[in-house]
Parts: sequence; C-alpha cells; structure tokens
Amino acid sequence: MKRWLELGIKETLKERVINGLKGLGRLRLQVSHASMMSFSALLLILLIAFTVRILPLRWEIPSGTVRLNEFDPYYQFILTRKMVQNGLLSPYWPTPWINTQQWYPQGLDMSHSLPALPMTTAILYDIISFLGVNVDLMMFASFLPAIMGAVCCLIIYFIGKDMGGKPAGLLAALFLALVPSFLQRTALGFFDTEVPGVLGLLLFILLFLRAIEENRALGSSLKYTFGAAFALAYFITGWGGAYFVIDLSVFFVFVLILLKRYSQRLLISYGIIFGIALFVATKVPIISLGYLTSGPVIPVAGMFLLLCLAEVLRHGISS
Repeated sequence: MKRWLELGIKETLKERVINGLKGLGRLRLQVSHASMMSFSALLLILLIAFTVRILPLRWEIPSGTVRLNEFDPYYQFILTRKMVQNGLLSPYWPTPWINTQQWYPQGLDMSHSLPALPMTTAILYDIISFLGVNVDLMMFASFLPAIMGAVCCLIIYFIGKDMGGKPAGLLAALFLALVPSFLQRTALGFFDTEVPGVLGLLLFILLFLRAIEENRALGSSLKYTFGAAFALAYFITGWGGAYFVIDLSVFFVFVLILLKRYSQRLLISYGIIFGIALFVATKVPIISLGYLTSGPVIPVAGMFLLLCLAEVLRHGISS
C-alpha cells in the first residue's frame, strides 16, 4: 500500500513538472513572438543612438586623449572637478567659490551655476570609482552626454508606448536618436546643460502623464506624482529652458479643463508636482525665490487657483 502511494505521488509530481514545462514553453513562445522583435528593435535603436554620438572619437584616438569641446563644457567640467575633490556643495556652501583662474582679477562666482549636470556627473563618477572602475574624469565627462542621450531615447520610447503603443514608442525613440538638433547636443564631449535638461524634461513628461491617469490606482498615481515633482526640480536646476516647459504644462492643464477632462486627481497631482519642484529649485542660489515672481512662472499659481475653482464648482453643481 505504501509503495503504491509513493508511486502515485511520484506520478503526480511528474505530471506537474511536465505541465509546468509545457506552460513555460508556451510562455516562451508568447514572449518570442509578441515581444522579442520590439525588444530587439529598441536595443538596436539605443545602440545606434550611442554609436552615432561617439563617432567624433575617431578624431580623438590618434591623439590618445578624449577632450571636451567648446567653452561651456569646460566650465561645467571645472564645477564637476571641484565637487569630486571637495564635495557636492563645495561651490555653494559654506562660502561661494570665486574662481580667479577663469576670470582675472575679479574672479567668477561659481555658486551662480546650475548644479544638475556637475552634481549628477560627480555622483556617478564616485559610484564607478567606488566599484573599482579606474577612468579619467575628463573621459567620463566626455562620454556621459552620449550615454544620457541613449537613456533619453529609452524614456521617449515609454512616452510613445503609453500614448500610441509600441510602434509609436519605437518611432519616437528612432526619431530622437537621429534628430540633428538633439544629436549635436549629446555628442561626445558636449558636456553642457542640455544633457540633464532633456533627460529631466522627458522624465517629467512621462511621470506627469502617468500621474494624472484616472484609471490608475491612487497609490501608484502618488508615486508617479512625486517622481514627476523631483524630475521637474531636476529639470529646472539643470537647464534654463525650463521656462518653456513649465508654461506648456500650464497650457496643457488649461486645455484639459476646456475639454471637460478635469478631475480631482489632476488638482492633487498638479499641486504636489509644482509645489515640490519649485520649493526644491528655489534653494539653488542662481534660481532663488525671485524665480517664483518671474513672468513665465506666475501662470503656475494662476492655474492652481483655476483648478481649485473647478473643484469648488464641481462640488457645487453636484450638490
């Protein structure tokens, strides 16, 4: 009796293993047919984006060194080197760093600089140095624009995918990978503010659109909301062109109200995102509290009041 019971258990386990392997095979077929092509296409686009951006390397190889190009990238590199050597806040605190080697004899106040790019580079450089990767800071700063350019293509893929499916995402990624204006600003050695600027811009768009989706769970929406807030803060502290995106965001919310797409979630997400982003950004000396009273930023407060009014009217009408 015991032997028959053991045989029965073995047969049952054998059947379960066989069924599990069959299910795994079906899953593998589904993955290979439904996702492998789009995944391969995305990897190819990212590889193209990175390869095209490092093509200037062919002129650098004979000299044996990789350098930056233009004046502004060297300005950003000096800030980065200061942060790597003396800490992330060293150009700003406890006393502003006056660089007399860059402007003589008065010196240049380096504390009036946008911190996103040098801080990002310094943090990433410290991480790879901690992991034992020995690379020159100049070379790392030269390659970073190409790496972040490829990352931007990946982010815009998810934006396009959310809006129009995988084909739209792949087309958007391919377009951004090869568009000349963005290609020039993320090429090897172009270590300037556009690098974190476009990254923060795309992250903000992706997270903001996901945060205001009405069919998303509240907890998930709040996570995207806080993510969008810090992405916008990163964008503001990284690129002076943030003015344009802030006004476009306000206009986008205004259009949603006109189309009767207002929701309480839109009010909450909008208030949290711009509240946190502007609070963080105004801590940077070059931005300061005067940023809040500038012409392009004032509409943010006006739109928040309009959203509050829409919420009051909605409750008034429903009651």
